[in-house]
Amino acid sequence: MKVWGKIRNKYFFSFKLASEAVTPIMGSLLMLMVLVALAGVVAINFYNIAGDGASTHPLMAKISLESCEGGLFNDGPQNKRATLENNTIVLLHEGGSSLPVDAISIKISGYGNSYHGIADGNGTKIVGNAEIFYENLSLTGKNPTYYLVNNKATLEDGSWNVGERLVLCGKDSAVGATKSSVKVSVDGDSDTSDNYGFKVGSEIIIKVVDTKSSNVIAEQRAIVKHYEG
Repeated sequence: MKVWGKIRNKYFFSFKLASEAVTPIMGSLLMLMVLVALAGVVAINFYNIAGDGASTHPLMAKISLESCEGGLFNDGPQNKRATLENNTIVLLHEGGSSLPVDAISIKISGYGNSYHGIADGNGTKIVGNAEIFYENLSLTGKNPTYYLVNNKATLEDGSWNVGERLVLCGKDSAVGATKSSVKVSVDGDSDTSDNYGFKVGSEIIIKVVDTKSSNVIAEQRAIVKHYEG
């Protein structure tokens, strides 16, 4: 009986010592797993912020519509006709993200007109539901006489910042052989001069879009007023 007691005690203490040895090992493994998981989270966040040189968070901004005026160009009595440059939309950046001009597009829709061929020339006027698409807000593919002059402050640093206005006009399209980044279609016909005017008293819808994510940053509606000469 004494011998059995010694054997039993021997195994009991051996099991106890083995359990005590396993406990710190398991603790170390758990700590290692936690560290690996944390490292993965840090790596993912770092990639999101610095992987392509910019944050992947969606752009958010408050954009208000200050004014919208114009009229169908070369339409109506001679003394009341609106020109392409008379058709202007003024948007104000009131808060939120600075918007890179090469990563923002603008869509405008409403009842308006454009031309087949050369606007204000020998082209043929087309009137109907107009869709205007600014592929980006940079100077590339725009008419510098109007777009650059109207938006010099915004274009200088490549960002549309809080407090800055963006002025769009019906003559923003590039001239000559330069490919325009302002696209205009009327009743689905995209073979136009890429210039535009909107009917006084009609409603237009303006959408400011984050090109990368396709998220609509802002949407505004406005009634077109007759331009103030």
